[in-house]
Amino acid sequence: MKKLFKLILKDIKAETMFFSFKSALLVLALTIVFYGCKKDKKEGGDTETPPEEVVDNVIEPLTKKIMDNSTVIGTFISDETGSVTAGIKVTRLAFLRKDKLPVSIFIMEADMKTPKLEIQALAPYNDYINGLQRLSEMCRDNEIPGTNIVAAVNGDTFTTTGAPSSLFYINNRVYLGTVATGRTFFAALNDGTIAIGGKDTKGVERPVDKAQVKNAVGGNQWLVDNNVKATLTDATITARTAIGYNTSKVIYAVIVDGSQAAYSNGLTLIDLRDVMAALGVKDAVNLDGGASSTLVSKDITTGKWFVLNRPAMALNTERLIGNGIGFVLKN
Repeated sequence: MKKLFKLILKDIKAETMFFSFKSALLVLALTIVFYGCKKDKKEGGDTETPPEEVVDNVIEPLTKKIMDNSTVIGTFISDETGSVTAGIKVTRLAFLRKDKLPVSIFIMEADMKTPKLEIQALAPYNDYINGLQRLSEMCRDNEIPGTNIVAAVNGDTFTTTGAPSSLFYINNRVYLGTVATGRTFFAALNDGTIAIGGKDTKGVERPVDKAQVKNAVGGNQWLVDNNVKATLTDATITARTAIGYNTSKVIYAVIVDGSQAAYSNGLTLIDLRDVMAALGVKDAVNLDGGASSTLVSKDITTGKWFVLNRPAMALNTERLIGNGIGFVLKN
């Protein structure tokens, strides 16, 4: 029997984010309503508690795709899916890797066929000058009147001054017009088309007309290239962020928490690739990871942004980053 769950992201004085999943109706959230069965995993604030190996009676659709099409999940623990706004859902999945290390990931699914839903690149303080800012604050400062940035993820890697590593456009304004060697970019074109540019895994330049790019954020390695999994060797376990899309114009952003032994250790780049492929993306790239990996969502009623994951920083606070990818709902 399904039960209704709400996940609240509490702003504790020490800025420690924590989750509590119980088997009854809980008012825990201002942003996302989750559905599931017997979500009995508990996580504390100051003391991390390892996830319990429990049986979840309902497997969410995206979780089932990962279980059926990859070997990333060793032992399933729990999952839940909720709606952020029209066209955007978030699934939180907790599991043990095959080496028994706990992992927590968030999968944002955005159907870009949804009316008035668009992508907008985000710059610190909405400024043309390079800088560093927390993603939730970046959403606040980049929001255009008549729109709501309802969700966002971190973007490209950056220098100590916040300069991006690859192509960076915001609403047709060019911040960085070049693609560094070995780099990629994730873009929304003027006609609403979603594209990934740069040289593909065969060294062939993707036919993306930069004159048509409206918003773009740089990316790192290819994970999935034209439905084919990229050849990767990086086996480092850490927090990660990836983004990709399928032929139905649905975007998947995967945010992996890491470097928190009892809560979530992270995934390898190979694992991340396999998750994206299992979700059925046509193309996907790796974005900045580690402490930068962040997912935020907005409560339109209160106008506040909340961090949904637990960034790999002291007390789970947001890192200052150089850019982001926002999902914008026009009024």
